[in-house]
Amino acid sequence: MDDVRDLLQEWVDNGWLPGVSLRVLQGQGVCFSCDVGVRSIETRQPVTPDTLYDLASLTKVTATLPALLLLMQEGRIRPDDPIGNYFSDCPKDKRSITIAQLLTHTSGLPADLMERRRDSQLSLPDLLYHQELLQEPGTKVVYSDLGMIWLGLLIEAVTGERLDLFVNKQVFTPLGMNRTLYCPNNQDFRDVAHTEFCTLTGSYLAGEVHDEKAFAMGGIAGHAGLFATADDLCRYAASWMSGEDSLLDREWKQRAIHCQTPAGTERRGYGWQCNDPTGQLSCGSGFHPDSYGHTGFTGTSIWIDPVHEWAVILLTNAVHLGRDHLLRQLRPTIHDAVTAHLQRA
Repeated sequence: MDDVRDLLQEWVDNGWLPGVSLRVLQGQGVCFSCDVGVRSIETRQPVTPDTLYDLASLTKVTATLPALLLLMQEGRIRPDDPIGNYFSDCPKDKRSITIAQLLTHTSGLPADLMERRRDSQLSLPDLLYHQELLQEPGTKVVYSDLGMIWLGLLIEAVTGERLDLFVNKQVFTPLGMNRTLYCPNNQDFRDVAHTEFCTLTGSYLAGEVHDEKAFAMGGIAGHAGLFATADDLCRYAASWMSGEDSLLDREWKQRAIHCQTPAGTERRGYGWQCNDPTGQLSCGSGFHPDSYGHTGFTGTSIWIDPVHEWAVILLTNAVHLGRDHLLRQLRPTIHDAVTAHLQRA
């Protein structure tokens, strides 16, 4: 796939992306790997296989989702459990929202807060209690950070452990994901891709979560905050493609990757976005209709094709150049370039 590497290098040379790590899995093995560009436009330090990227919303499917599925697998929670069962002071209008509705973004909660600041004070779960529902739960998909924040709080309430400690012990360590963590600055990691310029500190963010809400929560949240390398995400993707030796039983993986949302709405499983051949998604046109994936605001994505048995992990620090970057237009192009090779193999 030399032409794929050349394409990524061209985008870096054009100033469209700062750094990129691409991994392609076929079966259970990595068939293509490349790291191009820089992790900082100031220092020009090159991206390496050990570079940590701020995963942004990939946190939802890499930390929060597997933690919840493990708890379901153990019978400690159920998809149709009302959230009010676990939060006794939850207001009446939200008590009946189910865990499944939060996972499929059909809870009725807004997408986000009206104002997002890194120096804000968030009182949780009260902040969630005071949100006005946009529609009846279960009727419409509205992709919501707030719902995933609530699920992170749920994991802590059920397990009695902090979210980062639980997922590290139950998910990352068993899968050998030794460079996947929250708050890398607390553990003195230096090879980190820089994200956006922060006016509060007068410098680019490096090792501190880009998402304002997650930062205000101490860097540990259900919707954002996770950092990882591309190779660790290969291990995670492989666990979804594997059989009996994977972290999760087949039953729970199948629920997560198949559409659970009402007809005529965005196709969502538990956490994952389901491929929609009628729409233009970030995976391009070469992935099977049964594929599933997710993107992250900083410039990250995972797409998994269970029929062809391949996966593409694309990690960038596109937001390092500002929020008006080109990655949204470039993602389908690079996925199509990769799948064209895989289809010929």
